[in-house]
Amino acid sequence: MPHKNDANSDQVTNLFEETMDVDLQEFFKLFGHTMCVYVAMDQKTGVIRGFGFVNFINKEDAHRDVNKLNGYGYADLILRDEWATLV
Repeated sequence: MPHKNDANSDQVTNLFEETMDVDLQEFFKLFGHTMCVYVAMDQKTGVIRGFGFVNFINKEDAHRDVNKLNGYGYADLILRDEWATLV
């Protein structure tokens, strides 16, 4: 899982409930070189929680991704893409 405080990580929300890591990896590689992708899943139920993290190899790709994909349509939903922050 990408580290939430990594300078090259984005948090993506409003994911379709059937989105898997590999789906997000394929989609985000169109916008830059990704190192790791993680879709959050409930440990007990196995249900996708609707958000994930994308870790890019370089900050420029991460920055471009946030600018292009916030509000972008994916799987009939509108993505919210922002810098991952420490919780």
